[in-house]
Amino acid sequence: MMSFRLLSRLALPVMALAMLSALSQAQTSSATGKAIFSGEAKTSTFAFEWREGLIFLPLRINGSRPLSFALDTGSTRILIDRKLAADLGLKASGSGSLQGAGAGRIPIEFIHDVNIALPGVESAGYDLSTADLQPLEAVDGGKVDGIIGYPLLSRFVIAVDYAAKKLTLTLPEAFHPDDAAQVLPIELRDKWPFVKGELVLPGPVTVQDSFLIDSGSSDAVDHPIVMTLQSRVPSKSGVGLGAEVQGATARATSFRLGRYTVVGPLVACCGGTDATSKLIGSEILRRFTITFDYPSSRILLTPNSYYGDTKALASE
Repeated sequence: MMSFRLLSRLALPVMALAMLSALSQAQTSSATGKAIFSGEAKTSTFAFEWREGLIFLPLRINGSRPLSFALDTGSTRILIDRKLAADLGLKASGSGSLQGAGAGRIPIEFIHDVNIALPGVESAGYDLSTADLQPLEAVDGGKVDGIIGYPLLSRFVIAVDYAAKKLTLTLPEAFHPDDAAQVLPIELRDKWPFVKGELVLPGPVTVQDSFLIDSGSSDAVDHPIVMTLQSRVPSKSGVGLGAEVQGATARATSFRLGRYTVVGPLVACCGGTDATSKLIGSEILRRFTITFDYPSSRILLTPNSYYGDTKALASE
């Protein structure tokens, strides 16, 4: 199991109130930064790279060369590789830590008020955190310059067309939903998106629960109920940032999201924390064009040509 699951729970036990105030001001500027589109329409569509079950965006920071950033709905912040940040001349101020996909915490430093550009759109006032991202390259097999999550998702409506490998960014006021798409409410908890789903396991055992939507995980489904099943197979979990943890996998009968059912997904357990032990990853998400509309607390689903694909599930 591979995951870029990143929980930005900062460990700041010895930091001054002044630092907390600075973080609060930075979050405010991030939420109100302006976006400039190259065309008249307040939207931009561009290709992304699909690699090892993860989405990589061509992103520029302060006018840099194109960088490769993973789009991770399980990350509450933007991470950039520490060495790369230094090479780009980005100056850090303050430090903390966050929880990775596995066990243990990861040291980070803060960089404030940077500009980000994606094809067809520029946006200002973002905060970055630096971390050593080289361990991700060993898992992914390619260059991982950074990870981007909530700060981008909170500003735009983002549609991911997994079949065409294209992503569309739209300003919320300019977004018009597809009438054919199913709309599902999401709950944003500490900047993480959760959606209701139904997991059916042999027995039969039916579990109705809230699942973290994690585009930074290549899993199908994660749920701790796996540890109660006789059919479970031992495995290692949390590969990515953080140390490996012992887990298990088991084959489910089905997983239902809204009116759509995926048959026979592999269910894994468990991540680095209880908060992310229940999730759906890219092996489920890739079967749809999925639109993340954080400003309206919803996602929109349209099945694509991968929806009925059972080959990948069988080979997991």
